[in-house]
Amino acid sequence: AWCVGSALTLAWIPALASGLGGMSTMPTFKPYQRVHLGPQYQNTIIEAMVYECPFCRALNNQMLRWAHTLPGSLHFEQMPAVVGKPWITMAQSYFSVMAVNPGMLPRFDEEAFHLVQDDHYSYSNPRTYALAIEKIGISPSEYMAALRYKPVQNLVLKDMKVMAKAGIRRTPSLIICGRYVINPGSVQGNYSMFFQLANALASHCISENRIEADTP
Repeated sequence: AWCVGSALTLAWIPALASGLGGMSTMPTFKPYQRVHLGPQYQNTIIEAMVYECPFCRALNNQMLRWAHTLPGSLHFEQMPAVVGKPWITMAQSYFSVMAVNPGMLPRFDEEAFHLVQDDHYSYSNPRTYALAIEKIGISPSEYMAALRYKPVQNLVLKDMKVMAKAGIRRTPSLIICGRYVINPGSVQGNYSMFFQLANALASHCISENRIEADTP
């Protein structure tokens, strides 16, 4: 996986903004990739992220705030982008924290981003995540038990299948309703436009799937 991001804007961004003025309006151009993950993902939005990506880190808090604005009929989840063997350790650790205490995931994210990007620990080294686990207060015995937990192993396998089927190669990416994939590079790094595009596609999915658009 590699990061995308840019300070550039495009001449057609104002037109895009007007085109996305209504939540039910699909963009007239197609800065997204079509995928087919299956009906089990039709009410789910997945953020594919990795800890070595500075754009994932920069957008993390904003992404979580945006997730809270989604209709309650849509489920948001973050998933490590396991696109090869070096990222398996990251996913194992992430889902282990989820199994022990999902409320600690934001702190785990913060520590993992810090260790990898500021202290230059390897994103593929198990010791990196063991240290992050230690810093957030999960005991080594709990962590090791979670790593061996069959549902955690199944989540890692599921993650790998999702990333492969969605063709994820850039982070952060949003997989929207199992049908569309976008990343900030889709709109030349304009984060505001990225979330507008995400809103438009999410709204289209609600309409397309006849999901009841209840509020959070």
